[in-house]
Amino acid sequence: MKIKKALGILAFIGLAVCTSACGEKKENETVTVENTEESVNESETASEEETTETETTEMETSAEEESAKQKDYWEQWSIYWDYMAAKPKDQVAMELDAESDQLYQDFLAGNAKATYEKKGDNGMYICLSEVLEDGKDYTLTEMEEKLVGEGQYSEGWEYELENELYIDAGLDGNLELRCDIKASEFTLTLIVKNIDGKLKLCFAGDSWSRCDTSVYYNGLMDSYGSGGAVHHGGHSGYIDADGDYHFWYQSWEDGIEPWDDGHLDYFDHYIGQDMYMWLESFSFDEEDGKTYYWFDLVEKNNDEIPENKSDPNDPYKLAKEALEAAGLTVVTEEDFEQMKDLQRLKIGFTDEVYNYGAEYKPKPME
Repeated sequence: MKIKKALGILAFIGLAVCTSACGEKKENETVTVENTEESVNESETASEEETTETETTEMETSAEEESAKQKDYWEQWSIYWDYMAAKPKDQVAMELDAESDQLYQDFLAGNAKATYEKKGDNGMYICLSEVLEDGKDYTLTEMEEKLVGEGQYSEGWEYELENELYIDAGLDGNLELRCDIKASEFTLTLIVKNIDGKLKLCFAGDSWSRCDTSVYYNGLMDSYGSGGAVHHGGHSGYIDADGDYHFWYQSWEDGIEPWDDGHLDYFDHYIGQDMYMWLESFSFDEEDGKTYYWFDLVEKNNDEIPENKSDPNDPYKLAKEALEAAGLTVVTEEDFEQMKDLQRLKIGFTDEVYNYGAEYKPKPME
């Protein structure tokens, strides 16, 4: 009896110990699992934070690199145009022959006459063609007096020499005088060339707040301005080594905006939704000549919309059809560049002269 009771007590004690041990084991296992889950969650959160920080850093680095690239690109354009610009006298003194120098100084002083050529007159508001006769000789003083007395817009203006610069039109080594003359809010730019001891007025053009006329060192000339927020354009030309002006081409850019509902159309032909069209026109005739058109489609943020030639409703396809339905001759931008180059060679603006300073021109951004 005592043995049985003792065995019972031992059994009870063994069961209790076993139950207690099992309970502790289960609790330990639960704590271990909970700790493991917390560690995993903390690791995942840390990993996500690191990924976010990495992505943010990469985005900031990319934005900084893009900003630096843009800055370098436009700084290089500035270097290029500085090289292309007409030069002050102290930079070309060694290349300017004594006879030309004396004639140019006499012209600026109002003592030497230059032959006016109407072909090179590009004036819009200061119009020498209104007061001078083609092929006749005039001093600078006489030109100014006639403009003040007879000019449509320049009556009573005072003319003042602003810049004395020099170019080498056609890059033949014989320098031409470029003088910029201030008159009210306008600037009159003249190009004068010494030809065998006589002066020739090769070119005349004016600039004002909405239009800039420039003649560059190699004889390239352009005059471009704005006719409104989405209307810009002008023309380009070339003065050759003989002092003859040649019209090259004229071009205009017009922005076509969508309607209030976002629909973009052209003469009632639907093109696309929530987009803009830049319509470019160009011609190789000064007066009424054949005009060609090319276009570009952009989103509201001005990002270019890619063309999808396999899509029958591609906006580029619809835009081309709309323009042609309106009677316009549509070409590609590549066609325009090729046609422009052919016309350049046709007027004698050779590759050698045209590419003056090309080593400083920035490469297109990717």
